[in-house]
Amino acid sequence: MPLAGKTILIVDDDEIILCMLERSLGEAGFVVLKAANGKAALEVVSRQPVDVIVSDISMPEMDGLAFCERIRQDPEFVDVPFIFLTARREEEDWIRGLRSGADEYLVKPVQPSELITRVEILSDRIHQMRSAGRLTGNLRDITFCEVLQLFEMTRKRGVLHLEASGGKGILAFTDGTLMDAAWNDLEGEDAVFEMFTLKDGRFRFQPREVPSGKMTQPIGFVLMETARLTDELATLAGAVPAGAETLVLKRPFEGEDADLHLVSRTIDEGCANAAAIRQKLRMSQVRLQLALAKLVEGGYVAARSAAASDAVATPAKAETTAAKILIAFTDHDALSQCLSFLEHFGDRPIPQSGLSDVSRVIVSSQVYDIVCLRGEKRFSFMWELVLKTSAGAIFILKTEGDKEHAAFFSARAACLQKPVVRVCFDVALRRTTGIRVVTTPDDMLQALSALRQPGR
Repeated sequence: MPLAGKTILIVDDDEIILCMLERSLGEAGFVVLKAANGKAALEVVSRQPVDVIVSDISMPEMDGLAFCERIRQDPEFVDVPFIFLTARREEEDWIRGLRSGADEYLVKPVQPSELITRVEILSDRIHQMRSAGRLTGNLRDITFCEVLQLFEMTRKRGVLHLEASGGKGILAFTDGTLMDAAWNDLEGEDAVFEMFTLKDGRFRFQPREVPSGKMTQPIGFVLMETARLTDELATLAGAVPAGAETLVLKRPFEGEDADLHLVSRTIDEGCANAAAIRQKLRMSQVRLQLALAKLVEGGYVAARSAAASDAVATPAKAETTAAKILIAFTDHDALSQCLSFLEHFGDRPIPQSGLSDVSRVIVSSQVYDIVCLRGEKRFSFMWELVLKTSAGAIFILKTEGDKEHAAFFSARAACLQKPVVRVCFDVALRRTTGIRVVTTPDDMLQALSALRQPGR
């Protein structure tokens, strides 16, 4: 999206910062408007349309959070790129900023060139998402996770209708908040968790006012909760009972986990397998499997096979401990190329993305659990959750513009003491220090091996 001539509004109570940004952005070709606080900024946008907003948070009369929330309530401004530029570094401030409706959060001091790059990337992404299947689409082309991210970004109001081979469902949105959700006989968050498992299905959006529903949860919170559940389940995959196994309560659960209490009580009342429990409790698969895995792992429940009902089935253990690897990407074509190299060593396709997609592949006798997520800075609330329990990460660069995302990703990984290998498939990026050029499956094997090296 060409930005020369675009109007950018800078909101800050520091006159020095206003003047510095006005000069730098003006030299870059922007038409610059200024305001000293949120209240003054609202008066500016009421008189003149703007294409981009950059705002501080701490300001008198009306702070940046309140200003952003007010802006996002106006349909005219729901798609305008909004960036917080602030001295606040705490994670809770960053989360509050994104939940108020901002698209990006930058910490001062920041170079004007970096701000201009962020504006370009953000504007381009919003333009692409608005022009590509805004009202209808298929989950083969855009994952359910990305659908939710789209509605979080655009803060639209209305109902998304979803139909797949496994059933039908709806999601009701208002200003970045999930007001209601249903999928077959599931409701609320359980319905959303179940929709994350869909790989195919058509959706269409119906703009309209949405009344208060049964959820009222920020989309970002639901995304983080889904990431937490699926990530925790991946670590207990070996303890999940098979669907045909009979479940026997060995002793009552005594902890504080509400799901474990509910599932153990249901087993005690006579529900002897996962299907019966799920039907009675109307619980999503990820919640039920996680609860059962914890009960089995803790010795509260035994799973008995049909062939040997008197013997307690021991959860299968992998001969080699699996190493979870996060693959972060910004371009689906580059991700497809990466996964094609990994599939060379495996026996099944690897799903491209989505919080519920964890694929196991064996490479040179080493077992890897592969998780794919978008690696842009604005999605860090998701990939950081996965990165915390991963052995390391591979970041795929497609263009020069991806270097900023890769640097941010690597910095966050370093804080978590997680190794990162940055790879590309274009020799044009070879000259960049620290980036591996991958052109064969063996190159990908070397990248994986680098993550396992001590001190890497």
